[in-house]
Amino acid sequence: MAVTIASSRVQQNFGEAMDRALVSEDVVVERYGVPRVAIVSYKRYRQLLEAERELLRTRLQLASAAASARAAGLSDTEVDALIEQARTEANRE
Repeated sequence: MAVTIASSRVQQNFGEAMDRALVSEDVVVERYGVPRVAIVSYKRYRQLLEAERELLRTRLQLASAAASARAAGLSDTEVDALIEQARTEANRE
């Protein structure tokens, strides 16, 4: 569960915002009513990075498998183009 706090309050009470992120919840910092950043514990940050890497790895593996399946009868240039297209699509998302 996340809690939303105005940036002015976070500036005045950063320790409180950091403690909340460490102990119980993510902190979303708003500026003029618009969410701008989040404060999360370092452990959660590492978990998010690992999940992102795993998702990208899975997408690239699927793209590679799809390119291999399509490769029957294709030239090396066509296969390379398909692989590059899959990488571009995976990075865009």
